[in-house]
Amino acid sequence: MEARLRDILKEHDLKVTPVRLQVLEVLATSEVALSHHDISNRLSDDSVDKVTLYRTLHAFAERQLIHKVPSDGPNGLYAFRLSHDAHAHFICDGCERVYCTPLPEAARPVAPTLTAGFQVTTQDVRLHGYCPDCHA
Repeated sequence: MEARLRDILKEHDLKVTPVRLQVLEVLATSEVALSHHDISNRLSDDSVDKVTLYRTLHAFAERQLIHKVPSDGPNGLYAFRLSHDAHAHFICDGCERVYCTPLPEAARPVAPTLTAGFQVTTQDVRLHGYCPDCHA
């Protein structure tokens, strides 16, 4: 897996460092979007400080290797970007985990007609319900 992670970093013009490899592995192997705190707790190296992790996440997001998931909380969540296809964010109302799920072409939202001067740059589709772990 490490060889593939190295290739991914190189493909996105990012220098391969131990911290970047660790952070990328945490995100690439997670089924849910993770907070800065979640990522920090999953890192095998306790010496990675908050600033280094923040900068790493920022660099990954700039290169579109990950995306920041909008959340209701004060801090964002991060998820590995498998592709640039449209997707929805499924938020479990039980455990509050956030899952990225593909969004079929027919279900993709159409940008509304806006007054002159407005420009849509992103759209977010959020679905609420219960994940298989919480579904009773």
